Amino acid sequence: MTRTIVITGATGDIAQEIVKQLPDDHLILVSRRKEALSELYGHLTHVTLFTTDELLNKEEVGPVDILINNAGFGIFKPLMSQTDAEVTEQFVINTLLPIQLTRQLTPQRQLVNIASISGKLPTAKSSIYAASKAALLTFSDALRMENPALIVTTVNTGPVRTKFHKENQAYLAKVGRTALPAEKVATKIVQSLGRKRREINLPWTLSTASRLRALMPGLFDYLSTRFFNFK
Repeated sequence: MTRTIVITGATGDIAQEIVKQLPDDHLILVSRRKEALSELYGHLTHVTLFTTDELLNKEEVGPVDILINNAGFGIFKPLMSQTDAEVTEQFVINTLLPIQLTRQLTPQRQLVNIASISGKLPTAKSSIYAASKAALLTFSDALRMENPALIVTTVNTGPVRTKFHKENQAYLAKVGRTALPAEKVATKIVQSLGRKRREINLPWTLSTASRLRALMPGLFDYLSTRFFNFK
């Protein structure tokens, strides 16, 4: 059966890999720039393209089976160096927009929120980004309890080799093999569609570290500040 799947942040590398793996579904692809969407997907017959504003202002989209909130934005610098606008934008894109789209589109089968391992394992210079992703995780957990019939899946990754880090290539060089290829993340997401999967945590090393931090937060704060301040 053909599913209707909405994917935000559709011009991103992970989204592009997801689209490649879903040729038999009707995909509603969303991004801020229509030109970029058309350039990437205009040749495909199984997609519908919307800018974020178009989708937010559209009264009726039709039944949505799965919503993948993939859009994300991060600024990695000390809190006091960030402007009010930068703080607001991170929360709007990472937290408020996914909540708004979930309310508007009311996915019938599954909600996939692409969060970040930063929401569980924050580091220096990521205070606002980590907080916005932690809020998305908490929203997802509460919604799962509120609506047991809806599959709510959160995707928590460490660094991924995408243009998300295009302004900070030195960071990718520092984290080395910890950085994941976008294709691997996309494959894990596609494999979870339609399955009652609570979380996807990648890579396993950071997932394990986040669990240990819950048990020994003080020690991990010290270790992160001392040895893992890569941003």
